[in-house]
Amino acid sequence: MTQGDEATRTARAPLGRRAATKARTREALLDAARRVFAERGYGPASVEEIARTAGVSVGSVYVHFASKEALFTALVEAQTSADVSAMAAVVHDDPDETFAALDRLVGDIADSREEALLDAEIWLYAVRHPEFADRLAEHEVRLARFANEQLSHDWDAMDPAVRAAVRDDEFVIAAAAFFHGLIRLRRVLGEEAVPTDLYSRVLKLLLRLPDRSAT
Repeated sequence: MTQGDEATRTARAPLGRRAATKARTREALLDAARRVFAERGYGPASVEEIARTAGVSVGSVYVHFASKEALFTALVEAQTSADVSAMAAVVHDDPDETFAALDRLVGDIADSREEALLDAEIWLYAVRHPEFADRLAEHEVRLARFANEQLSHDWDAMDPAVRAAVRDDEFVIAAAAFFHGLIRLRRVLGEEAVPTDLYSRVLKLLLRLPDRSAT
């Protein structure tokens, strides 16, 4: 290694450490924002409380995010990526395994207090701020398209009459609406009224797929 190469490597090391520290701070702020927005709601939540929860200064918040709204939007975008990862994890070669994993996902999300509060806050904010609703729509469309791509192999078993009545992309949107609605009802009515396997049982009925678990 030449002297110039050594100097370059030495100069890059602090830059790499600073970048890593900055990334960790950003993640800490997003994690703190998730907790504060969920518990307080968007309106009452303050940048000061988010900074305190993250263990950083208020100035550090504005290094990463221009405003409270920018932080909230970044949180929703991070949630989108997490949702896509969660959806990818439930897809299996065996359709029955995929449906069982979707059922577990419904239960996990519905039974999480933080998920329930944050979900409600995001939707409420979108209703009150039409410009934000457009971004939330992008979030939902991205998930729907991903689901359509990942689950398309299951459509081959769908009843031809169902396929003729509803396009694949339309069915995915309807299934997503059912997914969200069932989660919200389970949060209110409880597991007895909305059992964990209800999503897959109804979805199979709509698709007119055979329920092999019942045989």
